[in-house]
Amino acid sequence: MKKIVKKIWLVVKCCILAYFTLSLFFVILYKYVPVYYTPMMLRPKTQHQWKPLEQISPQMIKAVLASEDYLFLIHNGFDAGNENVNMNRGARILYHESKTISQQTACAVFLFAGDSYWNKLMESYYTVLVELIWGKGRIMEIYLNSIEMGDGLFGAEATAQAYYAVSAEDLTAFEAAGIAACLINPKKLNPCDPDTYILRRQAKIRTIMDEMMEIQWK
Repeated sequence: MKKIVKKIWLVVKCCILAYFTLSLFFVILYKYVPVYYTPMMLRPKTQHQWKPLEQISPQMIKAVLASEDYLFLIHNGFDAGNENVNMNRGARILYHESKTISQQTACAVFLFAGDSYWNKLMESYYTVLVELIWGKGRIMEIYLNSIEMGDGLFGAEATAQAYYAVSAEDLTAFEAAGIAACLINPKKLNPCDPDTYILRRQAKIRTIMDEMMEIQWK
């Protein structure tokens, strides 16, 4: 019986080591290689086109910071809701979930959708890795290329082309705020056909964007 238990434990340890090694390999790989596919994209009728961060409008960056994670540049991946940090009062009420941009990116790139305990554990694990290995600029670049921003539309480029017939590089502040306002439910909401709530949300995002300084990546 003891031999069987030892063999089982050996297999478990090998599996854990293999998973850790493989996951670390992909995190390091994606620091340098574009992420063309994610688990979330494995469904029919998806659109996605990778764009380097420098080819995405700075207004789009400001818009997602305002709507999703105002403290992205200073937190460690988890504490965007830190009440001890002075932040724009309007920004906090825009957040539709407690996940930071780092957490959303980790989930989108490495995991399937779900709220299971395992998913939350793995999301935290990958968030730590991407914060340590990628850095803020790379996290934002992958976020803006991997997050679903419309029904089957992944990334800023595909979304900009579908909604506004422009490249992500040419998005205006108004257009970027419209896309960001719809991230609360991108499968159902359309920035080109907004209701009153989305228009108010878009206006709040614009106000916060106007107060932001230019983003400097380290």
